[in-house]
This record gives sequence, structure tokens and C-alpha cells, in this order.
Amino acid sequence: MDTAEAAVESHSEAINQRDVETYLASTNFPFTYQNYNGVALTVEAAQDYTSVAAWPWDIILSTDPDWHHTSFDTVEEVARSVSSAVFKVTISRVDTAGHPYGTFDALWIATAQDGHWGHPAPPQPRPPRI
Repeated sequence: MDTAEAAVESHSEAINQRDVETYLASTNFPFTYQNYNGVALTVEAAQDYTSVAAWPWDIILSTDPDWHHTSFDTVEEVARSVSSAVFKVTISRVDTAGHPYGTFDALWIATAQDGHWGHPAPPQPRPPRI
């Protein structure tokens, strides 16, 4: 990815499309995932997926079978350096009928490694606002 913004967009779209290739291309390793109850898991390299960690769409679907995709409601840059950018986002989960049903606030962090923007850590959502 050429920009932090492109990394955010590509990463989200890869999760929505369940696209392994694009997901890995939008990820910088090591990659740390923190789930909703605070458990963190670090994936050291792309080849560790499936043996160490599940794909994010599989994790979402295992806890939320109604999920079809996630949409960004807002994206606001809150901090930036030459090698990282932090975005405050509000996202909504959307079901197969196209209805949003859960809204989350999160931070998305993108970093530049060797000229490539990607995600070292995925969104860290707060509990949904209903």
C-alpha cells in the first residue's frame, strides 16, 4: 500500500471479501489481534495463519453469524508520523439484508515498513452502541 489511508481501506475490504491475498498484503508482521474480551494474540508471519490464528472473518462469524460485512461510518486521522498513522473510526456491522445492526468505535493503526503501509494491529473496538 502506498498510503496509510489505502492500507485502512484495503484491509477492511479484504476482511469483508474474505480475501486472503489482499488481507496479507495489507498486513505488516508481526500482527497483534486483541479480541473483545481483551485476549491478545500475535501472528509473527503470514504463514502462521491457520496454525496459530484464525482469519478475522472466521473469528467474527464464530461470534456473530449474522455478520455479512463491516462499513465505515467515520474515519478521522488523530495522529501521524513518517512511519505510522492512527485513525479513530466508527464502524457498523451489516447483515446479509444490508441492515446495520451494531456500531463500534475503534482505533485503526497503520505503519510503514520498508515503504509499505499496512496494519501491525487491527481495530480495537469498544463494546457496541445499541
